Amino acid sequence: MIYEISADYAPPIGDVRELSAGDELHLMQGWKQREDWIRYLAAVAHAMARGCIIRQGADLG
Repeated sequence: MIYEISADYAPPIGDVRELSAGDELHLMQGWKQREDWIRYLAAVAHAMARGCIIRQGADLG
């Protein structure tokens, strides 16, 4: 599945942590404006270690 994190929207942090191979997560412009962005960053790192593809910036183009 493809998920997105933006300034205005994000799936539950637990769902992000459970992403794995076959999933894709898009970090949209402004996602670090979220108050809880550092918690999402930790969840993104966990998902990446499980094989999730992370795309940000020019990768989304």
